Amino acid sequence: MSPLRDLLVRPRTGEAMLDDAPPARRRDPDDAPPARRRAPLAPSADGAPSLSLGLLAPAGELPAVAAGAGLVLARAAPAALVCVCAPGARVAAPALRAPARVAAARLAASLRARDLDASARGRLAVVALPDDPAARAGAAARALAAAGTLPTVLATAARDVDVDVLLGARDALLVALPATAEPALARLALAGAAELVPRAAALALGLDPVQRALALAGVRAPGVIRRAVEGLLP
Repeated sequence: MSPLRDLLVRPRTGEAMLDDAPPARRRDPDDAPPARRRAPLAPSADGAPSLSLGLLAPAGELPAVAAGAGLVLARAAPAALVCVCAPGARVAAPALRAPARVAAARLAASLRARDLDASARGRLAVVALPDDPAARAGAAARALAAAGTLPTVLATAARDVDVDVLLGARDALLVALPATAEPALARLALAGAAELVPRAAALALGLDPVQRALALAGVRAPGVIRRAVEGLLP
């Protein structure tokens, strides 16, 4: 379960993993403890809700899944921010990509001015977060602040205490699991996500090369990602 282990639970010294964790359920925000209860989503410029989404996925699939999720959120906004931390995986802008929209290009320029590794493609401004845990959370916080009221995706291939703080501030969390993941591990990963945010869901990954390339280029979100993200919208 090595690629999946980092998505399962918040790491704590001496904490044991539960193999018999109960299935998670999607929670209503009113069921959350007071400290985690969130205000209604802020509307975007055209009145549609603007979602801040957390995403957990294996490092090799994370860039494409994050871009696909961003494309879904960007349909109701001038641009969307996608922050990706996938140690060892390619996050840089692909050779083939959609021409950047004005809002995405401006956001990417603003991010680069904040010393962040950012590029634009279509409606997406994509930031490659540093692998160094000491720098990762600070870079993510700067990027999210620069996005203002635009929809955002914070995608990571591994959880740690600092990243969990940022994930817990999202409106919803999506866990993208390998199609071959054992059911018990999938339930455990979703249960861990549901502890952080009012709304959480999981999807089984099965992207083909064309779907992956179109998502990375900022052209089109795969249907499985579109349906999962839409299911988290209020």
